[in-house]
Amino acid sequence: MLRVLVRTGSEACRAVSTSTAVLSVHPVVKSEDLSAKEIWDRRSKLRVPKLQKDEQLSSKVYFAPEWDLEKKPNLDEGFVNPLKGYGMTPEKWEYYNKVVWPPNYIVPETGLPKPKEVFHCKESVHFSPKRMWAACQLVWKMNVDEAITQLDMQQLKACNLLMDTIKKAKSRAADEFHIEYPSQMYVADAFPVQSNIVKGARRHAHDNWNTIRYRYIHIFVRLEEGPAPQQKQRHPQKNGWDHMDEYYNYLRSRTVKYSI
Repeated sequence: MLRVLVRTGSEACRAVSTSTAVLSVHPVVKSEDLSAKEIWDRRSKLRVPKLQKDEQLSSKVYFAPEWDLEKKPNLDEGFVNPLKGYGMTPEKWEYYNKVVWPPNYIVPETGLPKPKEVFHCKESVHFSPKRMWAACQLVWKMNVDEAITQLDMQQLKACNLLMDTIKKAKSRAADEFHIEYPSQMYVADAFPVQSNIVKGARRHAHDNWNTIRYRYIHIFVRLEEGPAPQQKQRHPQKNGWDHMDEYYNYLRSRTVKYSI
């Protein structure tokens, strides 16, 4: 058994117990020895569906602080209502930063070292979640510096809010998590979640009142170390040559009905 002390951010040193057999499941392969395409080919194999009876769960080799199920985010008293606070919340998103993995941990499914991650959330922003979603899709799976450049060129409020969030996450990666090259990270996740709706009223002519909804959102960003994937979707988009080949194959595969 190997005991390792790992420090993350402002947290105190924590003891992690791991088995040497777990760390030696796959031979150690450095990410520098593989190209970006080979790395993502290995990671894409994780999406291959498996039957539940054939799935083998890996042992728990990480340390995470205990989650108090009775504690509410708004510190209310009484019975915990599961219908409140469901989905992703800033408390749950920040909880991932407190998870400690063994040093030089090798992911059993890919045989590659586990990449470093930074989770950051910008809370309670007065903005529409639908308009923020378009800005998040623009920089999703894009290099950090390239994402900041693209957002800076867009004269939109959503892009400015998202750019500030990504800059803050990048600064946390260098200052708080001591990542040596934060510019070599990419935006692995970026999405908004609606938090609160404050209702107001507006008076129109002839004493007609209308309800106004002031929407507030949380902006979640996850940065991951390593090269960005070549395409955002699971499969690369087809170009004109691919569509031409498909059309030729369709023409050549035609048959005459009721022929001899």
